[in-house]
Amino acid sequence: MKYDYFGNTSLRVKHLLLNFETQLLLFEELFKNADKKETWENNSTLQIKYLEALQNHNLLENKNKTTHLGTKYARVKSAPLEDFGLIKRKEKLISEQGYELLELIKNQAYKIDNDFLQIDLISMFFLKMSLKFSKSENLLQKYLEVFALYNGSISKELFLFLSLINNFKNTKEFIELFDKNQILDFLIFKDYRDKLEQFLIDLENKNYDKMNYFHTAKGEQSAKDILFALKLFLEFRENKDKNIFLELLKAKKDEKFYRFKELYLSYISKEINKENKIKDLIHFCELDSLQDFGKRFFKLIFKARIMNNLKDYADLNERYLNLCGIFEFNLESISINEIFKLVLKHSKYKDILKIITHSKISKELLSEYFNDKEFKVFFKNYEINSLKELKTYTKKENLKKIHKLLKYNFTKEKIINILELFENRKNDDKIASLVTKEATIPTIFEYIIAISWCYIDDFNLEHILNAGLSLDNKFLPKSHAVGGEADFIYHYNKHSLMIEATLTQKTNQRRAEMESVSRHLGNLLLNLEQEKREKSFAIFIAPYLDKNVLNDFRSRIYCYFENETNFIKGMKILPLNIKDLKNILNSNLNYKELLPKIYEILDDKDDYGSRWYKENIIKITQKA
Repeated sequence: MKYDYFGNTSLRVKHLLLNFETQLLLFEELFKNADKKETWENNSTLQIKYLEALQNHNLLENKNKTTHLGTKYARVKSAPLEDFGLIKRKEKLISEQGYELLELIKNQAYKIDNDFLQIDLISMFFLKMSLKFSKSENLLQKYLEVFALYNGSISKELFLFLSLINNFKNTKEFIELFDKNQILDFLIFKDYRDKLEQFLIDLENKNYDKMNYFHTAKGEQSAKDILFALKLFLEFRENKDKNIFLELLKAKKDEKFYRFKELYLSYISKEINKENKIKDLIHFCELDSLQDFGKRFFKLIFKARIMNNLKDYADLNERYLNLCGIFEFNLESISINEIFKLVLKHSKYKDILKIITHSKISKELLSEYFNDKEFKVFFKNYEINSLKELKTYTKKENLKKIHKLLKYNFTKEKIINILELFENRKNDDKIASLVTKEATIPTIFEYIIAISWCYIDDFNLEHILNAGLSLDNKFLPKSHAVGGEADFIYHYNKHSLMIEATLTQKTNQRRAEMESVSRHLGNLLLNLEQEKREKSFAIFIAPYLDKNVLNDFRSRIYCYFENETNFIKGMKILPLNIKDLKNILNSNLNYKELLPKIYEILDDKDDYGSRWYKENIIKITQKA
């Protein structure tokens, strides 16, 4: 039996996208500096160097640094990059596609959308590489064929079975058997028929010692545990004493029935009540022929194993397919986004997939399809007649999804509670569990600040779209390997606002933020007209505010900043800590009401930064 899925069980990590990007950057450095004599071999110097690079960038969960185990991790952690065609480890090369991704990373292409598909270019790149996935030819094409047959949306159960698709002659056979709920019976009969027949013979002859049908690659213990349960069931068939099932139900760790209870019992009974579980066990052992019982028991074991594998691989599929930007993972279903649904409806959608597969990713790729007759008809149903209208439609749909997300997942009260957690970095795991495990904590902090500003500025949802963050199809944040620009810039009629958010503390804050905040603000001001420039300012938000950072920011009201053609004098920076931001949110004052208070504080004559902050910041949340 074959399982074909995306990813690698060895790279089941948080921040998958960031992990991919960071590893590619590490390989670029490793290959550039490698000696000609160095080779990518087991336990080689090159693999040890890569292991050390993984450790230095916190990409290795296992801390065992022995050479044998370590180089194994260097190999398995990097294998998915080769599967996706980004590197050639033996040749010490970054592939053409690898360099394409490096270019996209360095250009922060997650901020640029493809005009036709309306997904960012890094997502589109992973769509392309998933279409070229080397471990299983045309795997995504086959998955998409299933989505196409179901008008772009499939159930969670069907998604679970996708990794079995290559066991069938074609997609049609796969779908027919799924619809009849016969996939597992078909595969067990096809792949294990001989084993089943011999098992039934041995069961009849009570040749239990010969029963090696249930061995796994992990050893014999699993088979022994299954045999214990089989004998228990056969004992019930003999004496009808239901109390013998209590030993199975009460089994604790390391006891002989425990593994069977943990791995297989749920496939017999999903009941919670003990008496109801026993009823299901009795029904499972009902007194039909021994042959019928044997078939039922044999199928139970292999169905359970297949289903456990499918759950494992479906989790990987979700993680990797989420990189493509076209899949939407919901509670009950998995869907393709609206634009790509139209692609799958096109009579020549497979040709479009080929174009994506063999082209360099760009903003303009597929733009010729705006003039395609079929797409014109499709778009007309959405009242879309131009690229501008397509962007407007996409934006409206995105805002609807963000509104729903905030309504059900990130209410103002929940945002205030999450903000409190950032005051202690020991809360990082809890923050990730409340928001997403696919972004680093600093990225999540920026995301929560953007939502906070949405609430402050009259629930302006566009602030989340305009924050320059990389968002997945659930509109949750993703982290990337390269950053460096100002966090958020919002343009109003008479002024512009820059918001910088950071989790740096104490001396790190002085080193990391003092220069960059003023540089970002200075560059923003230089590009504004004089009248707007005078009213524009920055807000700096951090859990902790260093006194000398406060002093430095305040001194900027006197500083000059210039480029080759222009200069400014004075920059206004308002520092806030998390408590200040919470107070603003709790005050229910909106930005229009806050703005005069902010100008009053910024225009105060006190230039002693830490004193100015302490004596003035409380005024922001005071009611007029």
